[in-house]
Amino acid sequence: MPRARSSRRSFLKSSTLAAASLALRGSHALAQAATQADAHIEVIPAEPIGTIAPELYSHFIEHLGGVIYDGVWVGESSRIPNINGIRKDFIDTMRAVQAPVLRWPGGCFADSYDWRDGLGPRGKRPARSAFWSQQDTNAYGLHEFMHTCSAIGAKPYLAANIRSLPARDFYQLIEYCNAPAGSVPSNSAAPAVPNTLAAERAANGDPAPFNVDYWGVGNETWGCGGNQTPEEYAAAYRRFTAWTPGYDNHHLRFVAVGPNGDDADWTRRLFASLRSNPVHPRLWGLSVHYYTSGSATKFAAGDALQFNDAEYYDMLARAGFMENIITDHWTAMGDNARNVRLVVDEWGAWYGKGTELGPAYNLSQQSTMRDALLSGITLDTFHRHADKVAMANVAQSINCLHSLMLAQEDKFTVTPAFHVFRMYLPHRGSQAVRAQFTADTIDNPLAVAESPVGGNSAVGSIRKKTTLAGLSGSASIAANSNGKTLNLTVVNPHLTRAMTTEIAVRGATIASAIGTVLNETDVHAHNDFAHPHAVQPRAVPTLNPATGKLVHNFTPASITALEITLV
Repeated sequence: MPRARSSRRSFLKSSTLAAASLALRGSHALAQAATQADAHIEVIPAEPIGTIAPELYSHFIEHLGGVIYDGVWVGESSRIPNINGIRKDFIDTMRAVQAPVLRWPGGCFADSYDWRDGLGPRGKRPARSAFWSQQDTNAYGLHEFMHTCSAIGAKPYLAANIRSLPARDFYQLIEYCNAPAGSVPSNSAAPAVPNTLAAERAANGDPAPFNVDYWGVGNETWGCGGNQTPEEYAAAYRRFTAWTPGYDNHHLRFVAVGPNGDDADWTRRLFASLRSNPVHPRLWGLSVHYYTSGSATKFAAGDALQFNDAEYYDMLARAGFMENIITDHWTAMGDNARNVRLVVDEWGAWYGKGTELGPAYNLSQQSTMRDALLSGITLDTFHRHADKVAMANVAQSINCLHSLMLAQEDKFTVTPAFHVFRMYLPHRGSQAVRAQFTADTIDNPLAVAESPVGGNSAVGSIRKKTTLAGLSGSASIAANSNGKTLNLTVVNPHLTRAMTTEIAVRGATIASAIGTVLNETDVHAHNDFAHPHAVQPRAVPTLNPATGKLVHNFTPASITALEITLV
């Protein structure tokens, strides 16, 4: 299990694992490389985009396969190390990536879930048939989830059931979570009376309110959340959010169900319907789901481990489609919705069956270097649109799809995606700035014309990207650095081609740089229970620029994070 993160600079300086091929050797070599550069990066600090919200690195767990039971929850009496029943490795790993927000209980599970089933003594909780064709004992309920968030240091984000429960239950869930302990003023001259739901929460072990800020008003209502039209959902959204309780001016951030993939028509119709009522909707975010997967004829995209070069490039090209997702829906929301931000609360790679941990681990899959590069491409996209995206939740944290961890009984490992999340930590809270990447594109060998996908698929409308950026990334200026520390992350997707790249900062001179790189000679490389450290990042040696610029050789199929000192 990775230990708590030491300072990035001390880690980089102490590492002895740097690849010799990454070192820059003297000013003559630099000058020669500059004339033969394959690519150029120009960072423009004078053109800020927005603060990179820590919430862009949020997470998601659902009652699906082995996510909750065995992944997160093992029980207090388990021989597996745990903290109050929560797997300790899960807590430690989420702390290592400083998980800011955790979304629960779904996903599609949310719209068949009654939050009251998870209250009270576990031995008396009802067992229910859950959405994903499995039985749920309800041993893990609302309080266990809140304790998980507390142990991690994450804020809770609840997805409410609006398909099979009435608006009253949503109102009362907010009250149960947020009503203060003790007595509250009544609406008459009668003496103050205790809040019944707050007293019930206290009786269940938590007198203090949970103070939940983030509330998803349903999930995928265009599909598993009720097969609704945008107009039908707009009416439901208004009904569920009208006159909800607030305490001590506690701000509730409601997230409306947005589109299936790139279905911009849903977004346009939803906002038109919401605006048709003179009562302005209480709306903080619009949920967007996009899985890098599927096609017009196939839901999941091939095998997680067995893929050829063409399939590799196709998946990474699909990851680049997140750019279209964000800009298309931002445009569809219109100028009247500029106080609303996008919340990409489900994203990641989705493959076909074949690499599950076991029969009961529905939708678990292996994660390779390909998925690490996909993670970098996606996170960099969020940074470039820090003014539009307020939160993003990888799907899911453990034992499902694009996981950062895999666990089975007492076995545990992190995936390559985990390392990318750690490498990108310095971006959080920094000011995203514009960076121009100039490099030849890569043709997508599998690009063909496709019809949009509709229906109940979480893949959504997919258009194949005909090309993939030959080099991509993002840049940010670290907070409290007086503009002197630049964070630059770069993805080189080429399977065999190193990219010699000249890096310049407009209006500033590069004094020095240190960095971390994640790459393997085989993009199929992955961590498993027998080889938990097969894929790990390595430090890049201190880089010495010439004439105020930096020339760096980005190795094939790599993710690189550089910390650049400016003068």
